[in-house]
Amino acid sequence: MNLLESYINISKTNNVKINDINNINPKQFVNCIDSIPIICYEVNYIYTTVRGNKKNGNKYFLFNSFNPQINMKEKLDKYIEDFNKEHPNRKLLNVKFLNSKCLGYMTL
Repeated sequence: MNLLESYINISKTNNVKINDINNINPKQFVNCIDSIPIICYEVNYIYTTVRGNKKNGNKYFLFNSFNPQINMKEKLDKYIEDFNKEHPNRKLLNVKFLNSKCLGYMTL
């Protein structure tokens, strides 16, 4: 899946064919430049490793929205859940959300 497909989240239910979008001339997208919002957050947290070591962690999240009401604790919990499923030998235990801050806004 290319970046365009993942951004617009194409599905069969909206009757759009992937090939049709891939065959669009890039010059036709010029009007879309500077209209894709991006917001970047930094999240700080602490956790315990499987071996019992205490660690500090930072994660950076990008969202295609300027919504300042994004719940970063929920996003971190989802990331930790996915990480623990993918890496059962390196689980992050006792994760505690410390804080989050917005690093900035931009448009593509």
